[in-house]
Amino acid sequence: MDIFLLSLGCSKNQTDSERLAGLLTAGGHCIVEDSSKADAAIVNTCGFIAPAVEESVDAILELEILKNTGEIKFLGVVGCLVNRFEEELKAELDSVDIWARAGDFEAVARFLSGKEVLASPMVLPGYPVWSRYLKISEGCDNRCSYCTIPMIRGALTSRPGLEILQEAEILVSGGAKEICLVGQDLTSYGADIGPGVSLAGLIDDIESRFRGEDLWFRLLYLHPSRVDRPLIEKIASSSIIQNYLDIPVQHVDPDILRSMNRKDLNSDRLREIFASARSVDPDFALRTTVMVGYPGESESQFRTLLGFLEEAEIDRVGVFPYYREEGTPAAVMQDQVSDELKMERIEKITSLQEKISLRRQKLFEGRIMRVLVEEVNYSEEYAEGRSFREAPEVDGVIEISTRDAIVPGEFANVRIIEALEHDLLGEVALS
Repeated sequence: MDIFLLSLGCSKNQTDSERLAGLLTAGGHCIVEDSSKADAAIVNTCGFIAPAVEESVDAILELEILKNTGEIKFLGVVGCLVNRFEEELKAELDSVDIWARAGDFEAVARFLSGKEVLASPMVLPGYPVWSRYLKISEGCDNRCSYCTIPMIRGALTSRPGLEILQEAEILVSGGAKEICLVGQDLTSYGADIGPGVSLAGLIDDIESRFRGEDLWFRLLYLHPSRVDRPLIEKIASSSIIQNYLDIPVQHVDPDILRSMNRKDLNSDRLREIFASARSVDPDFALRTTVMVGYPGESESQFRTLLGFLEEAEIDRVGVFPYYREEGTPAAVMQDQVSDELKMERIEKITSLQEKISLRRQKLFEGRIMRVLVEEVNYSEEYAEGRSFREAPEVDGVIEISTRDAIVPGEFANVRIIEALEHDLLGEVALS
């Protein structure tokens, strides 16, 4: 059977979709990139925030039309949206043939193949083999007051280190040059297993196993409460872990942080994290996300956040509005902020951050950077790629002019000739 597998949401969802694709392929099916060429369709949904829920529902409804018109014969809905709204969805969508929660994809493969199957993750059609995500843990114990993740994904469950290393080896043997370690909170890794198991230990194991190989690893989603100088120094001293930290702070005002149930954080502690990274390596690529319009956020508290961003000089900042998510403590709080004011605050942060990002980008003009090439247009002598500073999908790219035969999925040395707010322009450096 030809199956169209639509993966929505975050990179952690993508790893789940790759696992499902591997199971389906091992069961004798073929994963296709276009629903018009499929006999069946499966949507791996996201249910984290309202826009993601809407996107997932819209995708299901579009595929339901194909099912009702006979263009596809089978429709499956799996993943986070099912975890969160299973009963409501089943009551409204009677043409769906199978439902499965995140983590129960073996049931989907068993249903379609009629047997138990074992398989390694498989890259999805249209996605690069050279840049892969590897999930090291599931769930979260942080219980931030605005977040639905514990309701959807449950408590922290760390994968055994040997299993992670074995999957990394499979990804590398399949052509991976970049492996991004992901989880709801990497810094909590191993806390559920016991003493002696930690992210730092996993980094040591990765370093030991892959040292000297032509690839790099990247750490995504580090809760700031457990990012300290020893961890920063370990990353900076590694030959294979990139000097890139994605540390979502969400806010810096102490009252907002307490209300968010991020009580072990304050502005001084957060400043210390980013200052430590800069002191260890001035070129450290730092990324964060912040939330505006959290219930009760005053103009003064918002100004505190702006001041922090201006002082910290973080390379890249993702900003998003607070969403009032059913079932979370924040949803029933007083003093909800208007959508109009949220958008005004987003614009102010975006305007400030563009100036900061450009200043940071300009530090790399004239330098030669190692770039993972991702796209090449030989006729126009143009290519795109990313350095240690750019994570896939969320950051900018390096635009490369070249007459040389560089290849997607390989590394090239690129001289940076111009910095823009989000992207860098460069040329292949002569040997």
